[in-house]
Amino acid sequence: MHATAILSATTAHVTHVCNTRDPTGNARRAPASLRRARVGAPRIARLGARSVRGAMVDDDPPELPDYDVVTLGPLEVSAIALSARDWKGGSDDANCYVAAVDRGYLLIAAHEPSELKLMKEYQGYWAMSEAATLPGVRAPVVYSIVDVDAAGGSVKDAARALVAEAGGVEPDVLCVASETADVEALANSVKVAWELGACPGMVAVDGFDAARLEKFVEALSDTPGVHVAFNRVVYSLADRTAEKNGVLATCKRLGVGIVAASPLGEGSRVTNTTHGECDQALVRLLAFLGAMVGGGVQQSPLQVALNYVMSKGAVPEVETRMGSVAWECGGSMLWRLDENAVGILDERCEAVEKGETGDGGGPALA
Repeated sequence: MHATAILSATTAHVTHVCNTRDPTGNARRAPASLRRARVGAPRIARLGARSVRGAMVDDDPPELPDYDVVTLGPLEVSAIALSARDWKGGSDDANCYVAAVDRGYLLIAAHEPSELKLMKEYQGYWAMSEAATLPGVRAPVVYSIVDVDAAGGSVKDAARALVAEAGGVEPDVLCVASETADVEALANSVKVAWELGACPGMVAVDGFDAARLEKFVEALSDTPGVHVAFNRVVYSLADRTAEKNGVLATCKRLGVGIVAASPLGEGSRVTNTTHGECDQALVRLLAFLGAMVGGGVQQSPLQVALNYVMSKGAVPEVETRMGSVAWECGGSMLWRLDENAVGILDERCEAVEKGETGDGGGPALA
């Protein structure tokens, strides 16, 4: 689709907005949990983790999700991740999990041992469902974030403590967070943990700058059984620090994936118009682009903002406990903004960062 317009929020002319693989940017169906809610027959009736098992048993035949698969190092996952932060296992959490899996989410973050235990329980119920038997189906992957500094710098001790508190279940990917440990010592600690069976062969790091990441990857290069899947960093239209300081470029050069924490900014200020630091002109720009990319279906500002992160090569980690929000966020998959649209958004961000907002106005993004 072509569009010719002059935007007051930027000096750019829109000539061509987006290339899409799916012209609508949306899956063909809503999950049964959401369909039934509209007719007064919710899919999940009871609280607790076992409600997911009930949610997986449905009168409607299961359908294969419309996957948007990307690579994080050697790991194949969805183009968007779901954060299970503060999940307790109630019906809202269960519905959110089902909606996300139906939508094609393949990467799930657990920040606490209790969340890891819950996600693995949900994963087990999914594995026993009819949906898990469909040809071409992909299993969800769970990663856990562990603070190695709190364990005295020992990855082995941190990983074993995580598994013990999670009731014996293990993450598929161990994401290591450390602000003080020497990088080479940390890499050696990962090797020891892996050799002792305390750590999976797929690891990730949290918040590493370019120099630390390069040293970490190099230190593990002589251990073929250990792979670095991704670096989890803060990145959004509201905070592009990871791009400006070279972290994103270093990840790409090293073959390490990028998971973007806070992909809508602190407090979702990129699209939350009630937030004190929301750039209202940017929201209008996102809405304009959303009208251009959807093949007649309006993409929401939220979906365009998340797709911007994807178009930069990162996987946005969305934090929600609501199935409807997970479903909407999933609509940012299966299409990508083209270079012109990304450039327009970059230009807006650069103008705001310099205090040159023009006629569009709006306070600073960050």
